[in-house]
Amino acid sequence: MGLTNKTIEKLRLDIDNVLNKRLNWQIEEINLIGNGVINAVFLINEKNLGKLAVRTPWRSEENMMDKNSSGIISLKKEAIISEHCHKHQIPVPKIHKLYFSNEINFLVSDFVSGDGQEISSYDIGELTSKIHKVPLDGLSIVDQNERKLSNIVSHRITGRVHSLNKLINTNFIIPSSEELEAILNTSETKNSLLHLDVRPPNIIGENGIIKAIIDWDNSFVGNPIMELMRIFESKELVEGEFIKGYNNLDIIENTDTTIQSIYRLDTALMLSILFTSFINDSEKKDYYLKRVHFLIEEISNNL
Repeated sequence: MGLTNKTIEKLRLDIDNVLNKRLNWQIEEINLIGNGVINAVFLINEKNLGKLAVRTPWRSEENMMDKNSSGIISLKKEAIISEHCHKHQIPVPKIHKLYFSNEINFLVSDFVSGDGQEISSYDIGELTSKIHKVPLDGLSIVDQNERKLSNIVSHRITGRVHSLNKLINTNFIIPSSEELEAILNTSETKNSLLHLDVRPPNIIGENGIIKAIIDWDNSFVGNPIMELMRIFESKELVEGEFIKGYNNLDIIENTDTTIQSIYRLDTALMLSILFTSFINDSEKKDYYLKRVHFLIEEISNNL
């Protein structure tokens, strides 16, 4: 079921009640400006703080006080990582309030507006490099639970292959998650904070200058090669320009190609499922199915 007008109005009233009556803010207006699968985003105008964005899970099951619900995890993750990045001069919206209750959960941050002008892949490469250089300082990702990225990705790949086989009635065969994880663990590259959804819709800019990067839902701590392979495989940026901005070609050249292929496969599988089940784009569906076949064959031949 989609987001209904009735739900929008209830969320609006609940936000207004908490901010004005419980927190004694002075809210002058609240308007819905967007929504996704999990969250709705409202623009509010607070007398002293100005324009702010309020992100709240809109599905009824996501407004429960279940610490493991995707809605609560999403809010916590965005708040913790944004505050960490803000401390290290990464352009992110400033966090003002993370609020949980039995009635409604939400995150309030600065509202950062953009003009829709294209941001260069070079500049996005520079920003990604800065993110990868942010000191971790004990940063813990809410839904990573101290697991290694190699463990998460290897199990996710086998799960996605199983799902894709059922979707298109085929029989892709890949090495076990244990084998994939062992290969990924041979990398000696230092772990970094990874955004893992670096693409134009998540970069807010004005006059071609980056003002903020948003949406840390996919973020983990792990090998930065994972981020680079995801960006290259998804093809939403100009790879050559991005690499120039990232300015660390050695990290790619010094990483075993099988490791690169495994991380690419994770993305190719995700996009194959996306264009098979959720977005009707036969050209991209066929392209990524071919990529899955090629990458599985390449990985298997290198074992």
